[in-house]
Amino acid sequence: MLSIYPNHRYYPLAGLLALALAVCLLASAPLKAQPLPGSPAVQLDFPVDSPGVPAYARLELLIPGFDLPNNDRWAAIVFYRDPGCVPDDFNLGRFFHLPGPGGPGAFGCRLLVEGHEIWQNGPGPDPAPIYVRTRNAVPDLPVWFVGWDELHPLLESGQVFIGDIEALPTLVRGSARWFEEALYPNGSADIPGITLRAEGSLENGGVFSLNWHYVNLGAEESVSIRLWRRPWGRN
Repeated sequence: MLSIYPNHRYYPLAGLLALALAVCLLASAPLKAQPLPGSPAVQLDFPVDSPGVPAYARLELLIPGFDLPNNDRWAAIVFYRDPGCVPDDFNLGRFFHLPGPGGPGAFGCRLLVEGHEIWQNGPGPDPAPIYVRTRNAVPDLPVWFVGWDELHPLLESGQVFIGDIEALPTLVRGSARWFEEALYPNGSADIPGITLRAEGSLENGGVFSLNWHYVNLGAEESVSIRLWRRPWGRN
């Protein structure tokens, strides 16, 4: 994806998804926030005023060419909600799991991040916020790393299930003690972008750092994924 809330100007169906999300936010969480002082914008804090994004992880196939942070060797998957709560039959490439007749969707899983959304007018009138700031709400936010040569074929198939990722031989689970994400669904001058950073430990006793900056559909992108074994050595 390029944004938590797809930009309808760029992709088919994205506007419908964004509108559906806005409706869900409005129905699930009353608009408690007031316009910001000196600004027509409205701030919603999540999970207090907003239930947060109806997604499990930063992985999406809605935008051609945009998958998730990768440096051609490793790919990083940041989870917004407990990986153990992801339904086995949900295609993570869809990103959004909206509530419906079948259940609450992603809202049925605990949100592991917190932050705020800035809307020009609010959910409903606006198809998407103009800015979203996210940070970890727990000291061990799940961040998984897998070999890009193993994950890429799954992405190309258009079907990425949690069990597929767990079965990859290169999978290394990590826990971010620090995570932050700045998201501009429409960006500056309607240029969407995202900056994502995380640091933490790995299940094998190592540590990791992750930095991803992506602007204007890849026109500007930088990725740094580093996995270290303790006390020396680097993957």
